[in-house]
Amino acid sequence: MTTIPEKEKKAVDLLKYVEVIALLAKESELKKEFLKDSKVELKALSAFLEITDIQSAIFCVILSLNFGHTAVDLDDIAGYIGCSPMSVLVYMPEMDELLNKKIISFHENSQSRSRMGGFNINSIKFYVNREVLDSLMKGVKPKKRTIEIPDVYALMSHLTRIFSDYNDGEYIRSELFREIQGVLNINKELPFLKGLEEHSLSNEDKIFFLLLCTEFFGEEESTDLIEAIRFMYAEIGERMRVRKTFLRGSHGLIKAGLVKLDDGHFRSDKRVSLTESGIELLLDDDKDLAFGDKKKKKKNSDILASGIVPKELYFSGKETKSLEFLTDILKPENTANLVQRMKDSGMRTGVAVLLYGPPGTGKTESVYQLARTTGRDIHMISISETKSMWFGESEKLIKKIFDEYRTKVEKSKVAPILLFNEADGIFGSRKKIGSSAVDQTENAIQNIILQEMEDLQGILIATTNLTQNLDQAFERRFLYKICFEKPDIQARIRIWMDKIKGLSVVNARQLSQSFELSGGQIENVARKCLLQQLLYGSFPSITEIETFCREEQITRAGMQKIGFTREPVETNFRITG
Repeated sequence: MTTIPEKEKKAVDLLKYVEVIALLAKESELKKEFLKDSKVELKALSAFLEITDIQSAIFCVILSLNFGHTAVDLDDIAGYIGCSPMSVLVYMPEMDELLNKKIISFHENSQSRSRMGGFNINSIKFYVNREVLDSLMKGVKPKKRTIEIPDVYALMSHLTRIFSDYNDGEYIRSELFREIQGVLNINKELPFLKGLEEHSLSNEDKIFFLLLCTEFFGEEESTDLIEAIRFMYAEIGERMRVRKTFLRGSHGLIKAGLVKLDDGHFRSDKRVSLTESGIELLLDDDKDLAFGDKKKKKKNSDILASGIVPKELYFSGKETKSLEFLTDILKPENTANLVQRMKDSGMRTGVAVLLYGPPGTGKTESVYQLARTTGRDIHMISISETKSMWFGESEKLIKKIFDEYRTKVEKSKVAPILLFNEADGIFGSRKKIGSSAVDQTENAIQNIILQEMEDLQGILIATTNLTQNLDQAFERRFLYKICFEKPDIQARIRIWMDKIKGLSVVNARQLSQSFELSGGQIENVARKCLLQQLLYGSFPSITEIETFCREEQITRAGMQKIGFTREPVETNFRITG
């Protein structure tokens, strides 16, 4: 006789209890008779989930409704238990408790939410968390995850992860708020958080300040005000309200003396940064050390050739041939000979290369692989580094970039690559004489770059998506210009099979013929497939993969993510449970 393992038996019992409770709750208005009839099942489920009987009843109703709807609102719940929507409001504290314990989650309609963390009745939709459902099916209690954070550095690292996940679409805004509030509640004894509480800020101002703190830890002296507001608020009305309070000096963070506004970079708007008081609150005894680091420390923009991971790239044909030719030229043993021959012929010895084409076609990755193959480090230039809030500083900055690169070339056995990524930001068409002071400054920067390209000793590579914006004077100074086009069907087939191991040729061909995606977009779809497999234990069907492809096309056509996505540093806090 086969014996059913205890855990499996318990799981079967629990699922049966959920079914019984849900059936008895229908049209019951959750009255005393219902609680009496389902007493045994409610007690067992409540003990398992560590919640009250009425919370267990609400949980079962939501779970039952979830089978017909992705998420359910208060009207759905009222209709199921047979009472008016107003009557359901009495159970909101119970639902709050289920949300706090992460038994259920809610989704807010961005069109109808009013303020961060605030409830708008018409916008709330609930669903049972997958982890809880898995626990029921396995008969194992959900693990309590307690985030133990020892100091402010670990806190900032953890918050950076949360903000990055939010930017990547892992949270909606209300969930971001709830997730951060949970972390703050657990770690409220941290000196930094104690000090923050003394300022009596609203919850949304507190989270805004934490966002700016993570930017500060990420080596950003200041943050674009519009981008920060856009990151935090979905609605135009909310964005305008918050921006107005900043510009008028009435925002809670400005009145508390924690942040200040600075002039923007090449634009009429503002940047927001921590004041000395804000930094003092954040770092306490380490303030002087941090200021010293800020003055001396410079972001390391060098990418070592030895640290670049090999990656297979697939192109339609001519890109491969051009890149192979360029790789041969940049191999140190060949370059030395070519430079000497050009010198002897009275020619310029610098090599400037332009890689252009649509986003996601492999331009930047091609530079990485070229650097790895030829053993050349990359000196990466961020476009923002070439612009300064002070008139005249930008010209000095761009001059300094080339001076530093010259020094690197002189000190290196193998000249590194000077990489300007997304170069149309500074290599664009020059402005007409008589234009604004900003335009004149940008023209001055471009004139410096043009002269530096004439005198270049080494290798400069620029990538751009928008060649129509490229100034003709720059175009003439590029020795090689390589066009990257979207991959054809054959190239897409190879990319699909490389990114999704085990995908059949038939399915790869079907996807390639149906969707004209770039290599970057195909990689995004492959990542979604992997995430689904990790979460749900099964690989997506071809129909689901096609859905991911359609989503990717919509995302690329109509959405653009902004800032706050840097990789967080590793730290020593623990998640236990």
